[in-house]
Amino acid sequence: MINQEPSASLLFRKPVRISVTLANVAYRELERRSGEQGRSLSNLAAYLLEVSLVKAKD
Repeated sequence: MINQEPSASLLFRKPVRISVTLANVAYRELERRSGEQGRSLSNLAAYLLEVSLVKAKD
């Protein structure tokens, strides 16, 4: 029988760092929202990207 569970190495992969270039208006909005939510700009950007990818998958 084949194990259908994802391996531990897939579940605990190290995050990957990337660089992106944003329009100034997008950057300012991201900065404003991160301040309101008390989270770092990069944390909010990563969260919003992940959420949008999940929604696009549905």
